[in-house]
Amino acid sequence: MKVEIKKFEYHNYDEYLYTGLQGLIMRYNHRKLSKNIHEKINNRILDIGGAAKPHCSLVNLKGVNEYWISDSREIFDKNIDLKNYDIKKHIYEDDTDYKNFLGLNKKFTRIIASHVLEHVDKPEETLLKWASLLDHEGIIDIAIPCDPGWAWRFGQLISRKKAIKTYRMSSKDIDLIQAREHKNSCQNLIRIIKAYTNKRGSYFPCIIPWVDLNLLVFYRLRMSDFKST
Repeated sequence: MKVEIKKFEYHNYDEYLYTGLQGLIMRYNHRKLSKNIHEKINNRILDIGGAAKPHCSLVNLKGVNEYWISDSREIFDKNIDLKNYDIKKHIYEDDTDYKNFLGLNKKFTRIIASHVLEHVDKPEETLLKWASLLDHEGIIDIAIPCDPGWAWRFGQLISRKKAIKTYRMSSKDIDLIQAREHKNSCQNLIRIIKAYTNKRGSYFPCIIPWVDLNLLVFYRLRMSDFKST
């Protein structure tokens, strides 16, 4: 007997994540990412993995000249609320425009990566790639869920019924999807950031820097924060 990997088609992601208590937390997440940002830093933005609900659709940004979104073609095929921004797409499978951008030796004044690092295969290499794309006065804004901390897991239990109803899946299937999606633990991502920068994270909702007591951790990184090797 051949056992095949389970395949899922789960939609209504926005309905699940951006309504109710989750919606309040995620909207705070985006407000926090853009808190105390000077207009000139928003000049040329790269929003990584944010096409389903891009940062610019949740936060009123000023000073934007170019707004790039980096995501898959599947995401770009969906109807996305982008307000009045002229979006430049960096599609993983076909990134000709992105290559042309780099060929002009341009750099981003700001990179936004909300809930991205926990999904990638090589987070250490990814972080350093982001740094290489950054203008010398630019910043990287990162948000990471505190998975598998106690508070995060408790929150997942509270929202379990909503997830089952929204996705029309069993509890075990939702656990499997979560296991696939969140490849990297919050603790390990913090260790990677600490290894390359001198920056401390900002935690929510508890100011105590302990993953188990919090839901989210934020980093605002400048080139000067990265240690020379």
